[in-house]
Amino acid sequence: MEFGKFIAHRGLHGNGVPENSMLAYQLAIDAGLPIELDVRLTKDAKVVVHHDKTLNRMCGVDKYIKDMTYDEIKEYTLAGTDQHIPLFKDVLKFVNGRVPLLVEIKRGHELGVLEKRTDHLLKQYKGEYAVQSFHPMHMLWFRLHSPKTYCGLLVTVADDCEPFENISSHLGAQPFMWGFSNPDFISCDIELLSDKVVDYVRRTKRELFAWTINSEEYYNKAKDVCKTLISEKSEDGFDFTKYIPGK
Repeated sequence: MEFGKFIAHRGLHGNGVPENSMLAYQLAIDAGLPIELDVRLTKDAKVVVHHDKTLNRMCGVDKYIKDMTYDEIKEYTLAGTDQHIPLFKDVLKFVNGRVPLLVEIKRGHELGVLEKRTDHLLKQYKGEYAVQSFHPMHMLWFRLHSPKTYCGLLVTVADDCEPFENISSHLGAQPFMWGFSNPDFISCDIELLSDKVVDYVRRTKRELFAWTINSEEYYNKAKDVCKTLISEKSEDGFDFTKYIPGK
């Protein structure tokens, strides 16, 4: 699986274009950039594309995705624009293989449910894709049930999640845990990127991604040691697209 040097984090968003929106995906496609996106399950078991557990940050509504049907969710708009939270199947139809996709399986659901539904949709998709998750068990599910899927383990140390997710985050950041789900690549929080991480990934013959590259400092830290950079523009003027060859 070849993503190239850059992946657009939640699409190519910013300057009034909301993350994980069809418009952000179209701009990424126009720039020839692979797209990273996040999937979750609704109350009626629909797979939607949205990063957060709730609608609070992006829609100004303090409701959980898992407690709402898609008919309820689609009534809200993203960040005051005309863009809505899309169904994953509609995103796949829209992208239609024009660029590769990196799909993050979000935590907070019964093991196997979101994975199975996501895998079913991806198996009908004609384009290139990979999946990743912070939870090793999510990636182990793909190893067991969809062994040809290119899989990655996200690693960070988070303290702002629910207690179980905090614990799994800290454990998942330990290299000795990374072989459990046998990932093809490690997708590392730029704050955790170190010589130790780079050496481990090289020794185990895996590939190394880094996220989120949204400053010159982070770009310079990761560009020579990571195969792929999951990147986004920043409000202070950082624009990773200027480093794309030919741009």
